[in-house]
Amino acid sequence: MLNIEGKSSEAKIGKILILVSVMLGVLIILLLVALITIIRPTGALTGFGLMMMIPLWILISLLALKVLGVILGILALYYTEKNEFSTAGILAAVGSVLPPIDLIMLIGGIFCLISKEANEIRAPPPLL
Repeated sequence: MLNIEGKSSEAKIGKILILVSVMLGVLIILLLVALITIIRPTGALTGFGLMMMIPLWILISLLALKVLGVILGILALYYTEKNEFSTAGILAAVGSVLPPIDLIMLIGGIFCLISKEANEIRAPPPLL
């Protein structure tokens, strides 16, 4: 997973930070799922059960956005494996600004964008 030999230090730091952010994101997803199962109303929606519907919908929307952010982080890791650090940096930056904001992934994406590998000029693929 951490095949980082021969890469610049910025690319190494960016890849490690994105990986740490994805692992923390999975833990946050598990915490949000646990909170949703705790406050999920059971039975008739009257009184306190009805009042808990608003926090439930807030947590469900946070969970959906966090899952999307983690998926973008996993895609960013995939593109770091393919040595496309500019694409990985863009995906990490987009995935980090989804609520709840993930500053570790943002910093990792910035490191990927400023790395030497992201600024290399590549030959276009041959036309068939």
